[in-house]
Amino acid sequence: MRRLPAVLATLLIAVSTVPARAEALDAADAAMSSILSRVFTEQNIGLLFGLMRQSLVASTEGKPAPQLPPETVARLEAAGKEIQRDVAAATLLVLDGAEKEMRQAITDELRAR
Repeated sequence: MRRLPAVLATLLIAVSTVPARAEALDAADAAMSSILSRVFTEQNIGLLFGLMRQSLVASTEGKPAPQLPPETVARLEAAGKEIQRDVAAATLLVLDGAEKEMRQAITDELRAR
């Protein structure tokens, strides 16, 4: 049982270098790229910079930032929820890959004995 921490540390190091990890990270990277391409559209970028300009002008005039129209608030909230769902899905891909690698590393270690 004294060897268990050393074996676990070795397995964790081995898992971090397994090629399947790269596959899981590639899948997560593709998911994040998809998120970014859907969220960072020309329209949304225009909205963001427009809001920053309005806030800056109001600030220089000593006024509070302008209130967002309800449709803009709804759009931002919807985008936020979509991002949360997509990030969760990408994270699950990474977790699935890590679990697969850890199981394989343990199986390989047990077979090597």
